[in-house]
Amino acid sequence: MIDERLFAEVDLLKNDLAVACQKLESKSQAVVIVHDALRKCQEERDEFKRMAEQVMNRYQLLKRTLGQGSQWGTMSVKGLSQLSTKQLASLLVESREANSALQQELTDMKLKLRDTMGDVRLLREQLKARSPDHSPAEHSRLSAIEKQHVVLYIEKLTEQIKELQQELARCSDEKQELIIERDIYRNKCDRLNNELNYILNGDERKIVDIDALIMEKKSIKYRLDAVEEEKRLAMATLSKYQRIIERKMPKSSSVSSDCPFTPNDSPSHFTNVTSCKADSIRRMPSTDSDQSQVTEPPTNSLVEPKRIEDI
Repeated sequence: MIDERLFAEVDLLKNDLAVACQKLESKSQAVVIVHDALRKCQEERDEFKRMAEQVMNRYQLLKRTLGQGSQWGTMSVKGLSQLSTKQLASLLVESREANSALQQELTDMKLKLRDTMGDVRLLREQLKARSPDHSPAEHSRLSAIEKQHVVLYIEKLTEQIKELQQELARCSDEKQELIIERDIYRNKCDRLNNELNYILNGDERKIVDIDALIMEKKSIKYRLDAVEEEKRLAMATLSKYQRIIERKMPKSSSVSSDCPFTPNDSPSHFTNVTSCKADSIRRMPSTDSDQSQVTEPPTNSLVEPKRIEDI
């Protein structure tokens, strides 16, 4: 009984241990997931901070550029006394904006200095942890080498920032040029539409569009080509049936092949045409055996049988 009780307790402990291991594994996986999410958030934070710094630098550069072109900075006290109240008010507003911009820039510089000092302190602590047995001279020598590398890296980053700023300025200039060119072409298109509307004596309230006219011309040309193709197929079918009728018609009632379907002023023309029509309709079933000797008409012909019968 005691052995069975011990075995049961051991089994319970094993089960508890397995459950604890599973919980520990799930917790470790959750910690890994949270750590990855934290790392992504930190990367996004650094990216947004870098973007904000770039935007602020661009804004400060524009403010300085606009401030250099302002005429208020070079005025003397005598010149200020000769200004009107409105001009003085605008000057005061500009001065307040410049002061607020300088204060914001000072705050940003303080934050950057604080971050830089923290990074420097962290680097020093890491260097101390790596080389605890080194002498102070060697430590100072390593610090000088590290400083040199840091300075070179900062100079390289500064050059890259300058190049990026120049590239951004170039892109902005190209964008402005493209906008100006687009406006020029748009105005030219509007003028051409107005001139075309004037030439066509159109309604001033509904300006003719050149693109619409070009598309309409293409559509009409396509329809004209289709009509010409239909006409060609009709003429081919007509000539085929004409040859069949001439071959099946007796020689006594044959009509001249030069003008078989042209109008005639003779009184017997209508009678001959009627008789030819009746004879051709009567002889149509007998022509099925000879269809192998004649070229088959196109299946995509648009001519109806009624039109052939009328002809």
